[in-house]
Amino acid sequence: MMKKLMCLLLAAALVFTLAACGGTEPGGDGQWTREGYFTDENDHLLSITRMDDVDEPGWYVGCQLGEDLMEDSWGGMLAAEGSSLRGALPSSGSQADLTVTITEEGDSGVQLAVEGGETYHFLPMDLPQATIIVTINVDGRGNIDYAEGEEAPEIDPDYPYQSAQINLAEPTVHTFVAWPQPGSLFVKWTRNGEDFSTEPQITVELDESADFIAVFAEDPDWQDPLTEYVGEYQCDRAHATVESTGDGDAWITVEWGSSAAELARWNIYGRLDPETMTVAYSNCTRQDVVYNEQGEITSEDVVSEDNSGSVVFHPDGTFTWHDDQADHEGDLVFQPLPAE
Repeated sequence: MMKKLMCLLLAAALVFTLAACGGTEPGGDGQWTREGYFTDENDHLLSITRMDDVDEPGWYVGCQLGEDLMEDSWGGMLAAEGSSLRGALPSSGSQADLTVTITEEGDSGVQLAVEGGETYHFLPMDLPQATIIVTINVDGRGNIDYAEGEEAPEIDPDYPYQSAQINLAEPTVHTFVAWPQPGSLFVKWTRNGEDFSTEPQITVELDESADFIAVFAEDPDWQDPLTEYVGEYQCDRAHATVESTGDGDAWITVEWGSSAAELARWNIYGRLDPETMTVAYSNCTRQDVVYNEQGEITSEDVVSEDNSGSVVFHPDGTFTWHDDQADHEGDLVFQPLPAE
């Protein structure tokens, strides 16, 4: 919701640029007084702001009445006519401008009626009292997770966080956990740019907006165990190439020749688990490659983009490849080819 709200304000700013915002004009009987951010049951958004430091002081209204935050957004100044706001709202996208009438509804609600269109019923939006940003630094590799309360979060190793945003409606206690990826070391937590803790797990009371950063650094003593497996491999009619980025990431290409002119190619990327020497992968792309008589590629058609499987490296220098969607039966064991 906050993201949609920020996009609404951005879209409105594209329509009408203002120098500054003033305070709320004191209201009285028969005068428009409601101001702030509103939403309805369909997550449509409405903002009403009093503008005094402009050439023609009045009420600025922005609204987002569809799914597209830019194409379905409108914003502009509306004139107050007693206890109503009336006028045209220019579109921030390709939609037509709207002519609207806004009236107060109930004790705190707002009704927006579009001329020749729908009527929307809004209630005040509960805005967070504070926003907490949790992320990692860019000089090292690591993951974070968090949970409300004093207990450590249940970490999902397949889907860890590297950034998160926590919106607070009231002060709460949260527990943050940080852990390094292979080749990196956890150094410390910082809060608003200042050192906060050298413990990877911290429990903090959040009561105001703040930026927490988990700082990681390269491990100078770490050696990528994939290095000794970089090279070319063969298994029957299948050929494989193993490459390493030097920090635990592996690029593996497997090609299976069905004929002299056709082959299937798997483009595998994954991160090595140094304890099991396994690279588990998903979102692997498989291609069908066709050559002409001169050995030139004439087509590279993508057959699938969501193959999953694993590559397990063995102490004798071989590796076993398993692909969940492969046509061949059983796993393939690849032998290293002599380096040229």
